[in-house]
Amino acid sequence: LADTNYDLAFYLSGVDILDSDKFGKLNISMEGCRQRDRVVFSMLRSCGIPCVVAMGGGYSPDIRRVVDAHCNTFREARDVYGV
Repeated sequence: LADTNYDLAFYLSGVDILDSDKFGKLNISMEGCRQRDRVVFSMLRSCGIPCVVAMGGGYSPDIRRVVDAHCNTFREARDVYGV
């Protein structure tokens, strides 16, 4: 990433990767989902690439879990970017 000049990255932070999702098959824990977000944001920030985030997915029967996962994405963005 650092060797190329990107103007912007679009990140679709889908939470259908969660282990509770009825359609996704990746079986990722809530913490794993949060770590994914941290890695993406950290890499983009270290390369100086601005990021636009869009929420996606989330078909867990417990809507609270979906909301928590999406909120975690924005918590990680806040922590990485220091906003």
